[in-house]
Amino acid sequence: MKTVSLSILLLLCVFFGYTNTIYEIKYKFQEDTEYTAFMVRYDNNTGFIRVKYYNTKNQYRVVNMSFIEEQSKQEVNGITYDALKFVGKNPSFIIGGDKETDGYNPDYIWFCKLPNQENYTPWGVTSPDAEGNITQGKITSVKILNTDQLTESYVHSFFNTNEPFYLNLFKRPTTSLTLSKPNTTTENKPNVGTATQSAGASLKLIIVANTIDPVIGLTCQQDLDRVKKTFKDIAVALKLNFVYTEIKGTEFNKTNLMNAVNNVSSKNSDIIVFCYTGHGFHFENDLQNPYPQMDMRLSTKQDAATNTVNVTEVYAKLKTQSAHLKLILTDCCNTFLGGPKIFGKSNPAMARSNIQWSKSNIENLFLRQTGVVVASAASIGEIARCNSEYGGFFTFNFLKSLDKSLSVFGTDQTWGNIISETKETVLDMSLRTDCEAKVCTQTAISYITTK
Repeated sequence: MKTVSLSILLLLCVFFGYTNTIYEIKYKFQEDTEYTAFMVRYDNNTGFIRVKYYNTKNQYRVVNMSFIEEQSKQEVNGITYDALKFVGKNPSFIIGGDKETDGYNPDYIWFCKLPNQENYTPWGVTSPDAEGNITQGKITSVKILNTDQLTESYVHSFFNTNEPFYLNLFKRPTTSLTLSKPNTTTENKPNVGTATQSAGASLKLIIVANTIDPVIGLTCQQDLDRVKKTFKDIAVALKLNFVYTEIKGTEFNKTNLMNAVNNVSSKNSDIIVFCYTGHGFHFENDLQNPYPQMDMRLSTKQDAATNTVNVTEVYAKLKTQSAHLKLILTDCCNTFLGGPKIFGKSNPAMARSNIQWSKSNIENLFLRQTGVVVASAASIGEIARCNSEYGGFFTFNFLKSLDKSLSVFGTDQTWGNIISETKETVLDMSLRTDCEAKVCTQTAISYITTK
């Protein structure tokens, strides 16, 4: 077990997420009107579209649409290829629009993956009217945008100046929170714990990962790396000391897990994050408790009952800590012992944009909210999926939802919203996975007291 405390020296950093893609897509239908779509797609298959255009009276209009992402097939020159259809939903006018004279039929934007292409790219656009008649459009221009390319005038052409995205990009907050100055770097010996730490506010991360398991070890290492990077970036952005404890490899065992949880100390200005990724199961005689056992064995020859820790035990230890925010995240199965492991299917890939985080969004989520968040990957009887690209589906989708909330597009920073979206996207991915198990859904569970 390795415990490290890092002082944060990079005080003027801009942090970018790579979980989003911004497209500018221009297209025309039969008339001469040009439509320009500002499309934001997140890796967890959520997003929105803004479309700007001039109507037949030369009046400027901007329409907002959510979308549903559907996988399908599309024929190109007599050959059938994999396709994505982004079905526009609930169009509403953001700028202009008169209920008596204006209406807008939703647009469907099609992406296709042609031979020798790694990612799906924009291919076509259609628009159905109220009677179901479909108008075929033609895409005339496609750009992938990063936030450093978004000028104030360009963004204002799609967003009002009081919308969160506009404010996050161009209006700095008039007040800021004051945090203690970070201290020098210290590294503790393995298994000592984190009782002696430098002064100042800290983000304390405990990661427990079964990285040498022959079946899921590589996916657990992916989870560990991504979780550590994300929370280190958050600590840097907030000028917090970053203290992390890793329990992995041959040090993966129940004793080290409990030592890490028991030895952590905190004050009100601190944040504690506990993350587990590995095998899990549920005792058949413990159906009143919805949370899984974290399987701390390195071999199935070890006794399961004496080498396991229930999620509720970690919660009982950490909830008494003084830290104002405590997160307990576990990515493991919740099925009865002996259940099969299912490897899931990845989402369709697209090129990614660099989308910066909003400092005020990070502060809203991590400094202005207090309480406990407990979330686990699966309900009783369910298997937690993973694959070599994403790692654990629960961890992957949690980090994507967190990144989305912290980005300049984030509009409502609450832990309830992040966990709710994580549940939805994990369930959606499980439903698209080939499965012969008795229970094929993956429904995350949670307990949240933050306010």
